Amino acid sequence: MTRLSRFGAAALAIGFIALHLPFLPASLEDLDSINFALGVREFDVAQHQPHPPGYPVFIFAAKVANLMIPSEAHALALIGIIAGGLAAFALVALFRDLDGDERSTARPVAAALLAMTSPLFCMTAGRPLSDVAGLSVALVVQALALRAKTRTDFMSAALLAALGVGIRSQVAWLTLPVLLFAVARRPRPERLRTAADVAAELIVGAAIWAIPLLLLTGGPAAYFRALSNQGAEDFTGVVMLWTTPTPRQFVRALIAAFVAPWSFVPVAVIVLLLAAAGFAAMLLGRRQALVTLAVLYGPYLIFDLVFQESATTRYALPLVVPIAYAAVRGAWLLTPRVAVPAMAALAGFNLFATTSALSSYARADAPAFRLLADMRDSASRSGTPVLAMHRRDDLDLRRPIVWEADRLPAFDRRLPAPGKHEWLELVKYWNGGGRQPVWFVADPPRSDLALVKLAARPRTYRWPFKLPMVMGGVRPNEMDWYVIDPPDWYLGEGWALTPETAGVAGEDGRGPGRGGIEGRIRRWSKPSTILIGGRNLGGPTTHVRIAVDGRAIDESDVPPGFFLRLLALQGDLAAGPADYSTITVNADRDQLAIEQFEAQPEGRVMFGYGDGWNEQEHNPATGQLWRWTTEKATLRVKAENQPLVLSLTGEIEEASSSHITIRAGDRIVSEQDVGTAFSISATIPASLVAGPEAAITIETSAWYVPADRRSRSQDRRHLGLKIYSCSIAAAS
Repeated sequence: MTRLSRFGAAALAIGFIALHLPFLPASLEDLDSINFALGVREFDVAQHQPHPPGYPVFIFAAKVANLMIPSEAHALALIGIIAGGLAAFALVALFRDLDGDERSTARPVAAALLAMTSPLFCMTAGRPLSDVAGLSVALVVQALALRAKTRTDFMSAALLAALGVGIRSQVAWLTLPVLLFAVARRPRPERLRTAADVAAELIVGAAIWAIPLLLLTGGPAAYFRALSNQGAEDFTGVVMLWTTPTPRQFVRALIAAFVAPWSFVPVAVIVLLLAAAGFAAMLLGRRQALVTLAVLYGPYLIFDLVFQESATTRYALPLVVPIAYAAVRGAWLLTPRVAVPAMAALAGFNLFATTSALSSYARADAPAFRLLADMRDSASRSGTPVLAMHRRDDLDLRRPIVWEADRLPAFDRRLPAPGKHEWLELVKYWNGGGRQPVWFVADPPRSDLALVKLAARPRTYRWPFKLPMVMGGVRPNEMDWYVIDPPDWYLGEGWALTPETAGVAGEDGRGPGRGGIEGRIRRWSKPSTILIGGRNLGGPTTHVRIAVDGRAIDESDVPPGFFLRLLALQGDLAAGPADYSTITVNADRDQLAIEQFEAQPEGRVMFGYGDGWNEQEHNPATGQLWRWTTEKATLRVKAENQPLVLSLTGEIEEASSSHITIRAGDRIVSEQDVGTAFSISATIPASLVAGPEAAITIETSAWYVPADRRSRSQDRRHLGLKIYSCSIAAAS
């Protein structure tokens, strides 16, 4: 490297380390980081401290760092930060070799700058993980192997490659191919001896960490048992192209590999277009560089796409290197005078976004640890609660709970978390007489808790920054915490209150026409009202029987389409020995779905979705729920002689604005023009909603039929307002 190249690399290294040091992580966060920290305290691969294959070299370095830095999270992160900074020297050297010009300086430094400021590289370096440390060692090996000329050069590269595998096993995919490539380029008389030297150093380097690893794990049998168990878990519980060979999964893998490292789609598009131009330029004028890149990163690319979980976007970290180099080559086609400021601007934007994220990341504990801290603080005020979780959280919180150990509060019991049926454990607990508060840790996209009348909103635990895709696959991720006292009502199997619970009911073969469905309602001492609605999904009229404690409160024939009933219950029906009565719904055909339910005593406001509303829909990835109106949609309300406040949040599609009119009976209570996104609040006087039941209508001037706008759609519904949130409450 020339003096100017060394200066550029040193500036990048110093700047990178200086940028990250103020933003050491506030806590551990991912399962891997917790396992690493447990390994720093007591190395035991059989106990996943850390998880197999063990990362012995990385743990050794972390133990050394921990001698000077008490926080395990800080010690682990510091290794990644220093390694990330020192990677600048390897990147510049590697890119100079790809250029094939020893005098080249600006382009290798610009490519190193783009790689190191990519959001994935920059953010991952500050996390207590082994990814950046492993990649940095792999980059050094690649640079050494491509420049190797003497026996010592090859042996040094091979030894370092073997040690690198002890930092992170994926390093093998980045180093062994380039060592073979370098050996193959040797003159024929020297090739065999060089290969033997490389093989010997690989064995020596692996033995340095493998022998202690096996001894500390209890011998080869114990180690390989732990390794095989981890491998089985990886291949059965993870979505990857190997286990899910579908076009959709292939697209997800490509997005994770090439878009996620740049976080923002517009930035990714710019980088990938420049990279495509760079690859084309290499194909036409510098094929040796293209071949070298294929050797360096082709095997890892295949391994990543096929065998690694696409949700965990940090696995794409090594692919940042070839894309950054190709993008800079593509930018250079515009002349260096244009390319240099363009790359500086792109790097500046990435740095701004990532630094903001790092700052927030360093100020607040990870969501899981904030949750556990809040539980610890609340324990003294809550008696002995019952702990319940969604399946994902039940799995992901195992290691944080181990880490927190004695600092956690005592629980009366911990309920099982059967996949897709977690709410049923609440039903069993309450049906069995349990009355302690339930602390339920919920996965935000899930909606099965709609089958329980929740009295309070949850505490939410989110990452305090928005850097799209870069934290993909982190576990535990974001979560909600509900404190649930014995509720006003709760429902069992077969109810379809949300798309998720409808799907579970269908999978289980449960419903009003498939053996009936039941729930429990609190026994109030005064009259109450039950709201129940849904759809006859097709076929002839269906006879429906609704009963409380075996006594019919409604029997009717439901034609195809939507229906809604508000049923009055007198006090004597709700009387009984237990504190909950049982409601059952039976139908004589299996095409009936119950999609709305509410029960409240006299004096409380309640409402349901009547004529003009479409079925509820959802985004399964985010859990966002919505319901479309038609051009005129009615809410049926039991106002209890109180003034009301109607609140709506939503958006419109296929139009830029709409005139929305809200009526109570025949009286207009609100009129306004809204844009594509809106939030409306309308006050309704008590006199307009008097009586046992009232109607509030919502009219929109903008609506459309999807089949009329999209050639492939057969959807003939009238879609007006896409309502994300609709609430009616007594005016204060």
